[in-house]
Amino acid sequence: MEGRTEEQLWLDFRFLTKEMAKFLAKDEMELFYDLLRQRGELQAIIAATPESGFKETAAGKKLLAEIWQANQLLTHNLQFRVNKGKQQQRVSNAYDGRNTAAASSRMSWKR
Repeated sequence: MEGRTEEQLWLDFRFLTKEMAKFLAKDEMELFYDLLRQRGELQAIIAATPESGFKETAAGKKLLAEIWQANQLLTHNLQFRVNKGKQQQRVSNAYDGRNTAAASSRMSWKR
């Protein structure tokens, strides 16, 4: 990635972010995590790259707004997945009899 401009790096960052959202939607988590790793590496490169003023230009502001919006969508979708997983775990635990309070209350009823 050496020799790339600040703009090119941010364009790559946007691309990776949008691809992450696609693979998350397809439930292809291995590829999602690989893209997340790549984006983290790219973020370190961006942080180490001297600023050229691109972020202050109209194109830079527009690109960063797109990245922010894509990140918001990604965050929302990840939170949805976490909540869905927690709910599935609660249901699974209830059916497995791991909920001891419910199990003990059933046992104490007189028949």
